[in-house]
Amino acid sequence: MQTRIDLPRPPADPEPTPFPLLASLAPVLGAGAMWLLLQTPTVLIFAILGPVIAVASMGDGRRSRARRRKREAARWQAEIAEVGDRVDAALDERRAALLLAHPGPRAVAARPSHDPHRWRRDPDAPVPVVLGIGPLPSGIAVEGAIPATDPAVRRLGAAEQADRLRSAAAVVEGPVVVDAREGIGIVGPPLVALALARAAVVQAADAVAPDAAEAIAPDGAGWEWLAQLPHPLHREPGSVVRLVGDDVEVTIAVAEHAAQLPRECRVVVHASLDRARVGERSFVPTAVAEREALAAIETLAGAAAHAGIRRAGSLPAHVELAQLPLAEGGLAAVFLAGEAPIELDLVRDGPHAVVGGTTGSGKSELLIAWVAAIAAGRTTAEVSFLLVDFKGGASFAPLLGLAHCVGVMTDLDEAGARRAIESLRAELRRRERLLAEQGARSIEEASGMARLVIVVDEFAAMLAELPDLHRLFVDLAARGRSLGVHLVLCTQRPAEAVRDSLLANCGIRISLRVTDEHDAVAVTGEASAAAIPLAARGRCVVRVSGGATRTAQAALASPEHLAALVAAAEQQPRAPRPWREPLPASLPLAAVEAQAGERPGIRLGLVDRPAEQLVAPVTWRPQADGPLLAIGGAASGRTSLAELLAGQLGTAVVDREDALWDALQEPGPLVVDDLDLQLARLGEEQQSSVSQALARRMREGSPVALTARRVSTAMGQVAPLAELRILLRIASRQEHIVAGGAGQLHDAGLPPGAGWLHDERVQLALPERAAPRREPRSVPLPHGPVAVVLGVGAQLPPTLAALDAAARAARPGQDGGAELVVGAVAEWEAAWGELDRLRTERPVLVLGVDERQLRQVLRHAPLPPPMRSAPAWVLEAGGFERLRYPSSEASGAA
Repeated sequence: MQTRIDLPRPPADPEPTPFPLLASLAPVLGAGAMWLLLQTPTVLIFAILGPVIAVASMGDGRRSRARRRKREAARWQAEIAEVGDRVDAALDERRAALLLAHPGPRAVAARPSHDPHRWRRDPDAPVPVVLGIGPLPSGIAVEGAIPATDPAVRRLGAAEQADRLRSAAAVVEGPVVVDAREGIGIVGPPLVALALARAAVVQAADAVAPDAAEAIAPDGAGWEWLAQLPHPLHREPGSVVRLVGDDVEVTIAVAEHAAQLPRECRVVVHASLDRARVGERSFVPTAVAEREALAAIETLAGAAAHAGIRRAGSLPAHVELAQLPLAEGGLAAVFLAGEAPIELDLVRDGPHAVVGGTTGSGKSELLIAWVAAIAAGRTTAEVSFLLVDFKGGASFAPLLGLAHCVGVMTDLDEAGARRAIESLRAELRRRERLLAEQGARSIEEASGMARLVIVVDEFAAMLAELPDLHRLFVDLAARGRSLGVHLVLCTQRPAEAVRDSLLANCGIRISLRVTDEHDAVAVTGEASAAAIPLAARGRCVVRVSGGATRTAQAALASPEHLAALVAAAEQQPRAPRPWREPLPASLPLAAVEAQAGERPGIRLGLVDRPAEQLVAPVTWRPQADGPLLAIGGAASGRTSLAELLAGQLGTAVVDREDALWDALQEPGPLVVDDLDLQLARLGEEQQSSVSQALARRMREGSPVALTARRVSTAMGQVAPLAELRILLRIASRQEHIVAGGAGQLHDAGLPPGAGWLHDERVQLALPERAAPRREPRSVPLPHGPVAVVLGVGAQLPPTLAALDAAARAARPGQDGGAELVVGAVAEWEAAWGELDRLRTERPVLVLGVDERQLRQVLRHAPLPPPMRSAPAWVLEAGGFERLRYPSSEASGAA
C-alpha cells in the first residue's frame, strides 16, 4: 500500500524593492515649477526632498524585505515540521498495522484459547513466521521538488531537510516475516539458534491446525516442551521440527553451520546474540525462552480442547449416520459421535431441544440426521415430524418423502401465519380432547396418539417475520411434554432469539460453531463453541439436563441412507397432518361435489377452518341463507361465480342493465353480474325503479345472486338485504371494510375466486362451462296505423317512410284517420293532447327521443325500458317495449 505525502512550497527570497524614481523626481520638478512661477529663489530648497525621499524609500524597502524573508523562513519551518509529523504518524500507523498482522511468538500465549480466528488458514495459504524486527520498506513516499540552487533554500538548508524526511519515511521498523513453508534454517550459537527456533515453531503451530498436520520433533534435550503440542506428535533424532499435512509442510532446523542444514531450508538465518541476518537484510532477532514457548503450547492445547480437536482419539471430521447404532425407547436417537456414540432422547432428556450454530456450521445436516435417526425403526403411529424452514424450504427437501413427515412450513405471509397458528392450537386442543376422552393425564397413559416433533430451522428469522408465533411456541413448550409435542429449535443467534421462557423447557442443548461467546454461553453455559474452527463443520458442544458438556461430531445422513429410510416407510400410512393443505388457487366444481356428497344447496367451493383442522365444502341454500352478494375487484372471480351459480340454477347470467330490467319483470332465479356498473348506466328514475324491483324480489325469497365491484350508493336499498356476503379480492382496505369485511383480513394478493365468507377463507369453484347471457327483450314494428314521435336526426324505418312518401301520412293535428301520423317533439307539443288521444287507438313509436323529451309529450306514460343504442320504443297498451327492426330495415333506424 503506497502512501503519498507532499512537501510544502519551497522557501523563496522576496523580490528587491525598485528605486523610487518618480518619488525622487517629484520634489525637484515641483520646486522648479514654483521658482518659475514665483521667481523666489528660496523655493528651490524643496528640491532637496527628492534625494531625501529616495534614501528613505530604499531603507524602508530593505526593512520590509528582511521581514518578508523572516516570515518565509518561519512558514517553511512550520510546514516542514508538519510534514515531519505526518511522516511520523504514517510510520506509526504502518508499524502498528504490521505488528497487528504479525504480532510475533509472544502473542500466541496472550490470545484467548477460545479465539474463533485461530486455525482458519486456507489451503495453500502461507505459514507466516516473524524472525525479528528490522527495517522494512514503508510504502510512504515524500514527494515534491526543492531547488537546491535557490539562495533561500541554501540559506535554510531546505533541500537537506527534505532529503532527511524522504530517507526517514522510506523505512519502517517492523516484523521481518518469512513463509515457513520455504523451510527455515537457523545458524548460530546453539543457545541463540534454539531460542529463535522455539519462536518459529510456536508461530507455525499457531498457524497450522492440529487436525491439518502432524508434528515430527527432535527427542533430544531442549525440545521436551513440545510434549504438550496439540498436533499428533512423533519423535526422531536430530534438530529438525516438521509439521506435515496434506496441503502443508513446514521445516524448522538449527545448526552451527549452514552446511549442516537440511536442503528443505531455503531461508537461512545467521544469528548472533543481538543481531541476525537473512541474505542482505539485518534485524534484531525475536527469541523466546523455554518457559514462554511452553506457555504458548499450553494455550494451543487448551484451544484444541475447546474446539474439540484432540491429538489422541480425536473426533473424525466425517461420520456417516449409517455407521452409528440405532437407539430404542422413547424418541432416542444416535446422531452424534464422541469418544463413544452419544444417545439423546427427547422424551427422557427433553422434552425440547435448542440448537445454535452460525451459517456454515452444519445446522441443517444435524437436523436432517436427527430426524432420520428418530424415524429409523419407528412407525408413523409412533412419531411424526412437522418441519419449519424460513430459508426457503430447501433445507428439509431430503426428508419430504418420509412417511413420518406431515409437512413443511416455510416463509409465510400474514394469512399463512394466522392459519399455521390456528392449526397448531387446534392440534393441542385435539390432543387434550383425546386425553380427556381416555381419562389419561399424559401421552404415556393414552393410546392411539403419535408424538409430534416440530423441527424449526432459523427460529430467529421466523420470529422476526411472525412475532405472534412466539406466544404459541411458549405454550407448546409448556404443555408439550404431557401432550407428546416436542420442539427442536435451531437458530444462529440463540442469545437473542430463544428467551428464558423457552430455554427453561429445553433439556437438550447443542451448540455448533457460533461467532459470539454470548450465543455459546446461552446454549451450553460455556464459551467453547465460539472457538470451533471454521473448517470443523458439524463439530458441536452438547449439554443434557444441566450435566457436563461433551464435544461431538454430528453425523451426515447420506442420500442413499435417506432413500433407504424412505423406502422402508413406504408401506406405512402417512402420519395425519396437524392441518389441511391450503386451499388451491384453482378449484374445479367436481372436487367440491365429491366432498359435498348429498349435502343440499348450490355448490360454492371450499372453506378453510384451521381452528378445526378442516377444509369443508360450502354451499348456498337460497331459502335458508337468503340472497347472495359477492364483492370483488377486477379479475377477482366475480363473473366466474355468476356463471357457477347460473349453471346450477338453470338460468342465464344478467350482465346488461336492459336485460336486468326485463328479468325483474319475470319470475324465477336471478343471477346478476356487475350490479353496480349496471345501475350506474341507468337514468335516475330507471335506477330507482330497478333498485325497488330488485329489493322486492330479494324480500320475497326468490333465489337472487348478485356480484359487484363495490357497494355503490345506488345499491343502498339492495346491499343490506343480501344475507350471505362473499368478499373477493378488493384492492383497497377501506373498500374491503365498507363492503362489510374485517380490516385485518384484507388481502390484496388473493388469487381469482378466493375470498372471505363469514370471516372464513373460501375458494370458489370454477364453472364447468360458460353460462348463457340474457339478452334484452324487443318487439318488431307493429302493423296497421301508428303514431310516430321523431327526435332530432331520427329517421323513419323504410317501411314507414314508404307510407309517408305515398301521402298516406299526416302531421300532428291533421286527419286522424291516416295510417301514419308523424311529428317531431315540438309538433306534438303544439298539438296538445293529440298524442294522448292517438295512443288509445294505435301504437306510438318513439324514435331518437330521450326520457326528458318524452315526458314533454307523454306526461302520464310509464317509464321506458333502458336501451344501450339510440332510443327506439313502441308504446302499446301494456307499456313500453324496445323496438326491433328487421335486418332489411335496420339501415333506416335512428
